[in-house]
Amino acid sequence: MKLSLDAILEHEETRWSGVRELLLVSFPIIIAVGSNTVMSAVDAAMMGWLDSDVSSIHLAAIGPAAMLNSVMLSFFIGVLSCVNTFVGQSYGRGNYDNCSSYTWQGIHMSWIMALAVLILWLLTPGMFSLINHSPAIQHLETTYFRMRLLGIGGAVMTVALSAFFQATSRPVIPMIAIVVSNVINFLGNYLLIFGNFGFPAMGIGGAALASNIAAWFCALAMMAVFLSHSYNGLYNSRRTWRLHSNKIRQLFNVGWPAGLLMGMDAGSWTLFVAVLVGSFGDDALAAGVLTGNVLSGSFMPTIGLGIAVTALVSQWIGRKNPERAKSRFKAGLVIGILYMTVMGLVFVVFGRQLANIFSDNPAVIALGRRFLIFAAAFQFVDATCIITSSALKAAGDTRWPLVAGAICAWGIFLPLGYILSFHTSLGVFGGWAAAVVYIYVLATALFLRFRSGKWKKINIFGHGELPYDAPEHNAEFPHAQDILPVQPTHAKDPAPLETSRLEEQDDSFSNTIN
Repeated sequence: MKLSLDAILEHEETRWSGVRELLLVSFPIIIAVGSNTVMSAVDAAMMGWLDSDVSSIHLAAIGPAAMLNSVMLSFFIGVLSCVNTFVGQSYGRGNYDNCSSYTWQGIHMSWIMALAVLILWLLTPGMFSLINHSPAIQHLETTYFRMRLLGIGGAVMTVALSAFFQATSRPVIPMIAIVVSNVINFLGNYLLIFGNFGFPAMGIGGAALASNIAAWFCALAMMAVFLSHSYNGLYNSRRTWRLHSNKIRQLFNVGWPAGLLMGMDAGSWTLFVAVLVGSFGDDALAAGVLTGNVLSGSFMPTIGLGIAVTALVSQWIGRKNPERAKSRFKAGLVIGILYMTVMGLVFVVFGRQLANIFSDNPAVIALGRRFLIFAAAFQFVDATCIITSSALKAAGDTRWPLVAGAICAWGIFLPLGYILSFHTSLGVFGGWAAAVVYIYVLATALFLRFRSGKWKKINIFGHGELPYDAPEHNAEFPHAQDILPVQPTHAKDPAPLETSRLEEQDDSFSNTIN
């Protein structure tokens, strides 16, 4: 029997409805998020296939350049990830034209971002000269970072388009696009890094170019589906392309705190590993990097789960059903905590074996194993941070988490880490103890924020109507005739589609996809 999300939602709500709905949406997203993680690892690994006298400096250069690229992208990704929030709530309200319109605003924003970052082309040599690496490594870092600037547009377009498909419960489409783009990246690396089959041997520049090609392929492939006959018939995706300053303002107002929080979080952990842990020597630095690589296997799938939570909570907010929204949050929280608790036990029991995957240095392995014990202590609360912040984002509650995150990261984590590391006998382990305290405090703050229910009073569309002011409607999955559409947020926005048209095209669309 064919399993579809709509079929699950049409049945009466049970204890397991939220879990089934969440697992169905999150599984493709988790694969997509994991594939993105693999892409970065493949670039670094294939650098190691170069001749031994060349590979070492290429490997040394790709790390800092890729890290700086990731920190820069974090802000853009955080901003555009809020397309999920607006599309999800519009989808829940039955305003399908707004789903595509907000997606187009995200695409417009991605083009603006892609052009804006090109100013860094001129500044790149100066940025890497501050790190004070050798001239040869600085040259390679500059080459890689400049090349990756040309792929920013594809990367951030992918975020906006993925958010559309995830928020409309079609996560398989970005999953396929991202997995195929990973294959393209691998083949591009093979051809352009080493110069196989007559292609130029570009080394680190070839790795950057291959990543750019993969990023643009992913974005354009999803764009083709977004503009396809089926999607245009249901969402008017070919007619809602116009720039709407009001909608861009709405997206940015919700998105910039989420983007800044992502950037600050990435920055605080980078400082923690590179500066605080690194100050205790090369072995400690290597063990810190090693621990981060192991941790990604725990938190990256949970981030994928969090994206699904954002999509589903926003849909149920749009349907004016806060209880269903809370149940999807609770389902995500339970799944996330269970998974990351199991991963924490794996860190404790198999820490040495995990460390050995990334290093054969006994000192690094010994430190890495002990770092992983500290990491195990905050796994289940880290799940609480990820899932709760995702649910708050679904409601548009992003400023309060930004303030809480900034205070915890820069007012507790780093200062306490410095004190415990350099003014107690704990040494480098003091920093990891501070990390445990930081995540516990942040998780508690975020959870209490969600529990307060203040997210229910946030109106991301700015009409004056609060999310739950309208009369109650059918508590079951709202078919098109049950949805209470909102008035367009812009005078030129198309009116909501007629009920009969929605039902007819939704059936046609489902048959096409399935």
